[in-house]
Amino acid sequence: MLILVSKIFLLYFNKFIKNKGEMMGAFDALLGYVIDLNFVTHEAMIEAALLWQIEEYQFDNGTFKGSINAVHTSHMQIAYSSRSNGIFIKGKTPKNAYLFAFIESEGKITHNGLSVYADELVVLNDEDELDFIVSSAVNDVSIAIDKEFFDTAFQDYFNEQFDYDKVNKRIQLIDNGEFSFRTSAKEILNDLITKNEKLRNDPTFHEKSEYDILQILFQNIDPLKERKKVLESEINANEIRKYIEMNYKNNISINELCSVNKLSESTLRLGFNTLFGLSPKQYHQSYRLGKVHHAFLQNDCSVATVGSIAYDHGFTHMGRFGSKYKSMFGITPSCTLKESSSFVQ
Repeated sequence: MLILVSKIFLLYFNKFIKNKGEMMGAFDALLGYVIDLNFVTHEAMIEAALLWQIEEYQFDNGTFKGSINAVHTSHMQIAYSSRSNGIFIKGKTPKNAYLFAFIESEGKITHNGLSVYADELVVLNDEDELDFIVSSAVNDVSIAIDKEFFDTAFQDYFNEQFDYDKVNKRIQLIDNGEFSFRTSAKEILNDLITKNEKLRNDPTFHEKSEYDILQILFQNIDPLKERKKVLESEINANEIRKYIEMNYKNNISINELCSVNKLSESTLRLGFNTLFGLSPKQYHQSYRLGKVHHAFLQNDCSVATVGSIAYDHGFTHMGRFGSKYKSMFGITPSCTLKESSSFVQ
């Protein structure tokens, strides 16, 4: 079933991606194309993410279910996705575009090591990296908009140039605007998915659709509202996270983290859990398992073994590794490697 779903998924994406491995490019080349995929596996979502130069990792245990729904106008892509488990996402922002992302979860949410609150959008341009961590099931709405098109529309609407907190990559929603933004975006997305032929062939409908999407943004953001202050504990916790990621193949002790960052154990644990919703040890294990999971999906079982890939990622006890891996992903390492071989070019 996994192989069938993944093949359909990749075929669907390849219909409108000019060159595999590149980002979206010009939005007008994708006018009217729709992604409408529900209840897909995490492996299928990883395969799709890699086509957009994005890496995605599962961060908490259990069988994963996800969905992606998106549609393109000539200047925009509006999308809604859902994942049943916590995730880590890292990659590139679309070229020549702004990306507005609204994320909701019962767990902790960060981008670039700073908390993401319910009343704000993460705003990125093509000089920025994607760097999201969510510790529990997550839904997100994203709108990528051609930069020149958006800047002109913003100037016309607000009679001023578009500006936002470029240090923290945030823009604030109006009071209680998060519900309005989320529901309005989902409603217009669902409407456009069902009318994609009209979107592609009717210029009047196409222009109105882009206007409606811009209205969702403009009516729900507050350009003058300031973001909450960044706490020192967030900065410390993010430095610990970076250290773990750089050294994930090694065994890392709490004492080592305390020593490197000159923090007490209680301060380290509290700050890290408050920001990421995980202990440093849980983060390290989940990150390493995610990296090895990616490696299995990109290797061929005829030329690589479970043991060799696991060892390359710092796992030395195959029994414990196999148990942790199956607990995280609901499948054995050997099954993942065997099934992924069908997609290795």
